[in-house]
Amino acid sequence: MDNMFYLLNIGVSGIKGIKNEVKLDFYKKTVDKKFNPEKYRIKAIYGENGSGKSALITAVKIFQELCLQESYLTETKNQDFLKEMINKSAQEFRFHCEYLVGLKTKTEVYYYEVKLGLNNRGNYEILYETLKVKNGDYANSKYKILFETKEGELVTIACDEKEKQLAEKKSLNLLSARSFCHIVVMLYAETNNLYVFNDVSLQTLVFLSLPLHLEIYLGEEDQHKEYIFRKQIDKMPLDMLKAHFGISERIIRKSRFKEYEKRVVQLTEFLKVFKSNLVSIDIDKKENGDVYECELNLNYGEYSINREFESTGIKKLIRLFDCFAAADQSGIVFIDEMDSNLNDVYLCKLLEYFKYYGKGQLCFTTHNVSPMSVLRDNKNSIDFLSSDNYLTSWTARGNATPENCYRNGMIENTPFNVDATDFIGIFGE
Repeated sequence: MDNMFYLLNIGVSGIKGIKNEVKLDFYKKTVDKKFNPEKYRIKAIYGENGSGKSALITAVKIFQELCLQESYLTETKNQDFLKEMINKSAQEFRFHCEYLVGLKTKTEVYYYEVKLGLNNRGNYEILYETLKVKNGDYANSKYKILFETKEGELVTIACDEKEKQLAEKKSLNLLSARSFCHIVVMLYAETNNLYVFNDVSLQTLVFLSLPLHLEIYLGEEDQHKEYIFRKQIDKMPLDMLKAHFGISERIIRKSRFKEYEKRVVQLTEFLKVFKSNLVSIDIDKKENGDVYECELNLNYGEYSINREFESTGIKKLIRLFDCFAAADQSGIVFIDEMDSNLNDVYLCKLLEYFKYYGKGQLCFTTHNVSPMSVLRDNKNSIDFLSSDNYLTSWTARGNATPENCYRNGMIENTPFNVDATDFIGIFGE
């Protein structure tokens, strides 16, 4: 069988307005050898303004960067970001997930959890981290701990005493500021040994296919991804651990430039669906050592325009292209406010495509009710998040449609309690 990657669920607490845990399930059935995610690849999250939709996507981004960036918790800008994002009442961020990986004849499910809290210097550090694994072919399989850290110490690792001593040495005084997952990657890059900590190393590298398969859109124009880490990942022999290659990147290694050119051609065909007068997208590249610094210019025949000066809608489509391309394959994609600056006709047609042909996962927040008509027949594809962080999944209710139920305040804990008369006296004299 082809390699299979599927995010089963995430649990988030202590982020923005979410104090207590919100758990998002992508597949609610029991996982066993009959596991089939085909009807569970798309999820739309609806909710009132301020209900926490963006917080869920932000939490996934924090998890990704904790795993992939060596210096994430030591950089001032990231600490400032966390101080703004982490719930002021809880003062502790927690993220956990279950992730299924099917390789050839073996399927395994990983459980990962991380907690961040304030230290005595007023900065956020890792209080707890663990990675567990179980056989994904049997419903009654039990998790085995691969590693566990608490308050900066490695308390458990599934290897012999000699390897444990090496793990403790390599992680000494680092575990408060660095994920043990990243330490495993760095040590592998140094030693080229997949089994440096017995099976723990290989299992950790397999789990890291999750943050590497993630494509996250939060509205930033530039998504920071660590160049050195990508170079180390490219050395790995496992295809599933190759870093995702994005059209939105502006620094392209020479060794991957031909691939980049092919992606630009693909992007051109994608944009032509929306702008038929687009002739081509030209790459303006400048050599800088072993990389090219690239700019994209959209050629309309009579004139050409740098992507930076395109309309907001086209710029968003260019940025979302990476997400759509990833969701079309085995990527796991999270998009915040997917409907903003995107025509709802285009939005629904794209969702129809992924509903029938996509091979990855697509999770997005939206206020536009039009996608409900596309997704309502899919299993577990529409969730409603209330202002008190209560999550409700849409289930069939006779002839009732999710659109009408949502508009009329018939979804549990998500009433629309705003009336036109509420604005009387606010505007005007």
